Amino acid sequence: MVASDDGQHLLFYTGTDAGQITVGGELNKLANNVALGRDLAGVHWRSDAEQALLLGEAVAISILRDQRSTYSEPFNGFTFTKFDGATITV
Repeated sequence: MVASDDGQHLLFYTGTDAGQITVGGELNKLANNVALGRDLAGVHWRSDAEQALLLGEAVAISILRDQRSTYSEPFNGFTFTKFDGATITV
């Protein structure tokens, strides 16, 4: 969903990547929301956001690694692009 031009309504997203939810995309949104929320709350310097994103990325990778071992069915892992541009499979 995206906001309408006047910001009063939600509209279905119809961009070129509509309907393609990825692990990397969702992790990026979560990390950005946490960093931005802390900035707006005044408990974070803007310059801290980059390091907070990298820390959040490391925590997310660790959690995914821990959870991967709990799957009982064959699983090739999660593949996504890290903030530094490197592709990782967990």
